[in-house]
Amino acid sequence: MQWPKRILRDGAARRSFAALLVTAAFFSPQVLSPAWAQPTPIDLSTHPVHWNPESRSDTEAGELEWAGEIELSSTHKRFGGWSGLAISADGSTLLAISDEATWLTGQLLYDEKGRLSGMGDAKIAPLLGSDGKPLTGKYLADAEGLTVDGPDPLKANAYVSFERQHRVLRYNLGKDGFEAKAEQIISERQLGKLNTNAGLEALTILKQKPGIKETRLLLVSENSRDPRGNVRAFIAEGNKLKRLSFRLHDPYHPTDVARLPNGDFLLLERRFSLLAGAGMQLRLIREDAVRPGAVADGNVLLDVGQRRSIDNMEGLAVRQDEKGNVWIYAISDDNFNPLQRTLLVMFRLKPETLTPPHSLGKDGSLGAKTLSAPTESKPK
Repeated sequence: MQWPKRILRDGAARRSFAALLVTAAFFSPQVLSPAWAQPTPIDLSTHPVHWNPESRSDTEAGELEWAGEIELSSTHKRFGGWSGLAISADGSTLLAISDEATWLTGQLLYDEKGRLSGMGDAKIAPLLGSDGKPLTGKYLADAEGLTVDGPDPLKANAYVSFERQHRVLRYNLGKDGFEAKAEQIISERQLGKLNTNAGLEALTILKQKPGIKETRLLLVSENSRDPRGNVRAFIAEGNKLKRLSFRLHDPYHPTDVARLPNGDFLLLERRFSLLAGAGMQLRLIREDAVRPGAVADGNVLLDVGQRRSIDNMEGLAVRQDEKGNVWIYAISDDNFNPLQRTLLVMFRLKPETLTPPHSLGKDGSLGAKTLSAPTESKPK
């Protein structure tokens, strides 16, 4: 998803948008080469970023603990636009997708304090269609959401949501790697009318239910509204869809969702305006709030703006290490705009935030019980 069209009112923004249009033209199907059909190693530059550029000691992050951040850059013409994210259970492997239908993978690095510090061994590859050919053209290639069904994203089934032609595709990376052909799981016809550039922005895998063999998915639109003005969402069980909504926290709009180890959800949201710049918000959504017919809402864990190192934050991933620590990763979509950045930030979720579902109060508020506190905060 690109920045809102109102950025065109600003001179600098107009110039950056012009650069974006040039880039988009450069990536049109006409310039795709046959060699692009294979995974390609790329030169990647990374450097650590301070959460508060004006104060290295400031790591305040709401209900989270900031745990490192890096800026990623590459001269490769397909690098950028990262909109969906998955991280391996051990924190070593990154898998991302761009809204130009590109895979990115690499090995994450951490410093002696366990903070995110770099990434190496980067490769990119095209997302393929059911015919085995790279997806091309914005209408077919606008991939936005990513989730995987295993601890190693490169050995799992990857589910990818698309907007413009709204649909969900599945890729068996464990069997075929990046040569996996797309298998359509959810079609545009099943979803009904969604806004062209504000459709299926986010998805995550739900817990399985007895008697249901198909993988259950939660799908959240960016800004397609129900009659009451809430954001439309879906629960998918195979090719069957059940509808629900998420309460809109205007000016924020959803960009990704991830399931926590206790069954709750984190909803990543972003905002942008010329006066306030970019903003990032994380909401905690209780597991029992996500059900057919419901309007889900939750507590805000993090709400930050331009005084922190953020950009157009679009991809979200969660993992839990063997010590019980829950780590949250978010990646930004630079819109292929030289004035924006690709940032990858990591947080630790404070243990008291993770409350078992059975300790909910009668009104649905957080109870007093918490999961066992992790013994250390250093990633492994």
